Amino acid sequence: MHQPKNIMLTRERKSQLRRQLLARRLKLDAAQRRSADAAIVKTAIELVQAQNAQKVSGFLAFRGEPDLAPALTGFDADGRQVYVPVIKGRDMRFVRWQADAETRTNHFGIAEPVNADELAPQQLDLVLMPLVGFSSGGGRLGMGAGYYDRAFAFCRHETTRPRLVGVAYRLQQVDSLPLDEWDVPLDDVITEDGLTR
Repeated sequence: MHQPKNIMLTRERKSQLRRQLLARRLKLDAAQRRSADAAIVKTAIELVQAQNAQKVSGFLAFRGEPDLAPALTGFDADGRQVYVPVIKGRDMRFVRWQADAETRTNHFGIAEPVNADELAPQQLDLVLMPLVGFSSGGGRLGMGAGYYDRAFAFCRHETTRPRLVGVAYRLQQVDSLPLDEWDVPLDDVITEDGLTR
């Protein structure tokens, strides 16, 4: 099937940006990463508490992503329901995560809880999501498979919906991103510098 030229250019630009930003993220040294992760975790905890979010989705770090484990453990200890994404074919589902949860590694190499309760994305209060790149206009560049965009497509037209918060290092920010009509924008981004709306 022939793709229109502008779609091909957007895909090529996104692929190029993705390679550059992933390489940049992986170059962070251990000390920088620990310091940035601590600041990100602090802001994530403050945001969840300020919003009094009871059903929170996070993620288990993969390929140089910020490590939210201390925040997720804290949310679980506070009695909040914590969910993480799992991949089922072309779909992303959200399953309950607890500090002592048994996990297995999926085909991407990402840890997923085993035999956990599932929640529809519409029922989440706040979603902390990983990303490869972001722009000040709320654009998000993911890994390219579109899982988050499909899971939260309803957010483009629903007024009652979860708050979508990207989690990244400041070095992942770019001036602008080529966006497609199916891309779901972020409400906020957390970096080591704090929360950006």
